[in-house]
Amino acid sequence: MDISNFTTIAENIHCTLIVKLDGKKVVDADGQKAVKFTHEGRDRLLPISPAWKSPMLEQGKVQHVALALWHAMNSSGEDKQAGEDYLVMSARKQIDGGATFLDVNVDEYSNDNAVRVDVMKFLATFLSERFDTPLSIDSSNKAVLRAGLECCRKDLGEPMLNSVSLEREDCIELVPEFNAHVVVSAAGKEGLPTTLEGRMTNLREIIGRLDALGVDRSRMHLDPLVFPISTDPMNGKGFFEVTTAAKKEFGEVKITGGYSNISFGMPNRKLLNEVFIYLVVEAGAESGIINPVATPIKAVAALDANSEPFQLAKAVLEGTDMYGMEYISAFREGRLG
Repeated sequence: MDISNFTTIAENIHCTLIVKLDGKKVVDADGQKAVKFTHEGRDRLLPISPAWKSPMLEQGKVQHVALALWHAMNSSGEDKQAGEDYLVMSARKQIDGGATFLDVNVDEYSNDNAVRVDVMKFLATFLSERFDTPLSIDSSNKAVLRAGLECCRKDLGEPMLNSVSLEREDCIELVPEFNAHVVVSAAGKEGLPTTLEGRMTNLREIIGRLDALGVDRSRMHLDPLVFPISTDPMNGKGFFEVTTAAKKEFGEVKITGGYSNISFGMPNRKLLNEVFIYLVVEAGAESGIINPVATPIKAVAALDANSEPFQLAKAVLEGTDMYGMEYISAFREGRLG
């Protein structure tokens, strides 16, 4: 499989990300809990400060990227350095895993859009000053998108805007303004289409608007929407079909998606995610919103397509193993590796 032109939109610098407060990544240090991490070969601690207010803590969850940002922006001394080093470590892992773009999202840092704007400005500037990998600015709010795009380094080439859709029409104008690559979602004004025709209809309309603004199709990364096979066993097959149809109709565009969505609710998600990416690349996809640390694209290319685990995963993803009965049995029997 040729993956030399695959665009990896690395999704792991998001304030949505959590670790469990009572999990292995959180330790007690001098009477205070902290997130442990390794940076430049040294074991480090990111303190969970009492001054950091996060509603997720009451649910036993730590938003570790948000915590690192809080320290980097608000603390001093060793705690500030720990926050900065955590962000550097997170980005470096993504880059070493093959990130083409670093996707950053701060929406879950705060419910206040003004705060989100300030945090995005800080994060986009922080990463742009330290790395040569361009950023993908990810937000549900136009002001936050603009703030991030304005802070991207201009010498790195075009940044990415994640994303535009018919439900977010006001963001379309940002694409030519910043000469950006763009994730183009098939989401509609009234929901998420699951049929081939529904997805294609929405994509035609949004692409038409981008065409009218002079956006080159080679910078469009179409996201036809990935839905879990646990909710509908034909969701994998449906994505393959829309990938093939979109490549045929829209030409130079790249097909992308949040591929790990496919495996929600299923055992051995890593295997399903890797085989799914393998199959979507075969169907014509050239891009993906993935975590390259957990799912390196090189590991996907190295899969043995003739192995039993691959074939079992392929069958459930293509819908021939209806409801994954054989796949789940194989998992229970330890046959998936």
